Amino acid sequence: MQLKIWKQFIAWEKRNPTRTESNALLVKRVLYAYEQCLLCYSHCAEIWYEAALYLQRASETGNTQFKERWAEEAAMLYERATTISLSNSPLLHFAFADFEESRLKFDKAEAIYKKLLEKKDIQPTLVFVQYMKFSRRTEGIKAARNVFKQAREDPRCSHQIYVAAALMEYNISKDKAIAYKIFELGLKKFADDPTYVLAYLDHLSHLNEDNNTRVLFEKVLATMPAEKTKEVWDKYVEFESNVGDLASLLKVEKKRAASMRGNSKMDPSQCREALLLVDRYSYLGLIPCSETELKVMEHPCAAKVDLEPASGSSGLQSTRAKDTIAETSLSGNISRPDTSHMLPFRPSATSGVGMNAVPGGHFPLPSEVAYLMSRIPPPQCFNGPFVNLNELVHLIKTSDLPSSLAPGPPDRPGKKRRAEGRDDSDDETQSSTAPPTNDIYRARQQKRAHTVNSS
Repeated sequence: MQLKIWKQFIAWEKRNPTRTESNALLVKRVLYAYEQCLLCYSHCAEIWYEAALYLQRASETGNTQFKERWAEEAAMLYERATTISLSNSPLLHFAFADFEESRLKFDKAEAIYKKLLEKKDIQPTLVFVQYMKFSRRTEGIKAARNVFKQAREDPRCSHQIYVAAALMEYNISKDKAIAYKIFELGLKKFADDPTYVLAYLDHLSHLNEDNNTRVLFEKVLATMPAEKTKEVWDKYVEFESNVGDLASLLKVEKKRAASMRGNSKMDPSQCREALLLVDRYSYLGLIPCSETELKVMEHPCAAKVDLEPASGSSGLQSTRAKDTIAETSLSGNISRPDTSHMLPFRPSATSGVGMNAVPGGHFPLPSEVAYLMSRIPPPQCFNGPFVNLNELVHLIKTSDLPSSLAPGPPDRPGKKRRAEGRDDSDDETQSSTAPPTNDIYRARQQKRAHTVNSS
């Protein structure tokens, strides 16, 4: 992530944000940005190469006053990278050598290759290949042959140096005999390497030397370990299918089947005749049966083959049909979200009432909640008092509330119970109102009660 930000900063500096008209000042600012980045990423070959390449292009298109200076600064960057930070990086060494070669400083470029070959903890094959190409460009084919001679004497080199030398002789000197000798020389050391053998076979097939190609097939398959021969057998079957007759093709297939059955490390189920038949008729990704049939036969390419439609063949399926079948077969086993309840996101700088605000926009509220919020007054209408919810919740948590209600005081004797359903306010009103002074009805009642008591 940090490296990505550094690259964005460097690209910003290259766009000349200060709008300066001085190309020298712009190059200085960009180079300073690269130097700042290298303080953190001195192990990144990409930054070293881009910085040197920027100076190299500036020296080619800039002011003549600074051309030589910027070219020297680019060389100094390469020197720092290949000496201190990434001394074992073949990539930067090759770029440095090409840079010096472009400046026609062939001695410095050759010294870079030799310096890299002196290191003991690298694989020198690729270095010899690039060194050989450099020598051929600058000094000719004879100098390249001397480099190939040095590579053959190095025990760390692999088969690629022989392939590169043979193809260089064939393409440059146009001499098939020299290329043939180099391939045969490498075959003595790498006869059990399928990659080298296939490269040799490709060269012979391009020369249309069918007899020599068949001889090489038979020679290699007779000495190569059985567990390494599968790719060579497949190449042999393809060769006979292209240039041989049906009898020779069936003969080679019979030999391949016998060899595969005799290989203890190979699954016997992969040696069935039906699988070999599929390989016979396949061509450049075209398969003579459907993917379902491949899966039933347990063919190795069943999981990765791309089936293409062909005219007149009903067994072939298109890639679209294959994807439809796979999606249909897997749809019942995959849990999918219910998208019917998803709300669309709306980018917005501000959010008003009835919006669920999130950074960058808002989501609309459900219809019921949005209707309720549209009916109640907006928040600006309420000016307080405001309750501190944290303190209120803390007070409720810490308060000792009773688990049940305490019984009330008993009724006083002689006091009538209030009628059920009567309002307390009515009783209080009646008890507090005094009787009238000239109450005739009350006076008659008292007089009658006195007469009854006296008799």
